[in-house]
Amino acid sequence: LEQAWPLAASPAGCRVVQRALDLATGQEQIMIAEQMRGHVRDASTSPHANHVLQKCVELLPPENLQFILDEMKGHAVVTARHRFGCRVLERLIEYCPTWQTEGLLEEVLTGASQLCRHTFGNFVVQHVLEHGTASQRHVVAEMLYADIQRLARHRVASHVVRAALVHCVPEDRQRLVTAMRADAGELADLAHHHCGSFVVREMRREMRR
Repeated sequence: LEQAWPLAASPAGCRVVQRALDLATGQEQIMIAEQMRGHVRDASTSPHANHVLQKCVELLPPENLQFILDEMKGHAVVTARHRFGCRVLERLIEYCPTWQTEGLLEEVLTGASQLCRHTFGNFVVQHVLEHGTASQRHVVAEMLYADIQRLARHRVASHVVRAALVHCVPEDRQRLVTAMRADAGELADLAHHHCGSFVVREMRREMRR
């Protein structure tokens, strides 16, 4: 498939490229993906080409995806805040080994306190909690612990708190629970808050484990 990049960036063409990737041999998939080289940042924020990048991540061996991570280096937080870019980052977190995504996730974790409140960025932080290492999850847990009462009530960040109560190691989960239960009045208020109530339900599930 020639001219994969211009096709990927068009509404109909992106479906053609995705179909070609599905039907191609391993070597052909690599050749198609290579045509995204030099265009990763544009592709990740394109309403069409982001689907092609995601397909590449899903189908290719991680060693053939390194150029994607290299081109995103230094831009992980901006990408995480983008409505399409966040999806590409999520696929990388899902499909690449942790040693390969470590650099990008270091950037994400540095900006985690803002990202967890962001409409799109919060999904990337949740993916770190689900697929990251114990130490990466711990960084997120520490960030949440520092402002747990406010974040547990936040329209977006409350989802990240709930994910932490599911995916973090027991010690970090217990620390978050203890912080939320420290003040009986705050806990009662949280339980009746339109966002916090869901966090309290997850907290009670954690306490029953």
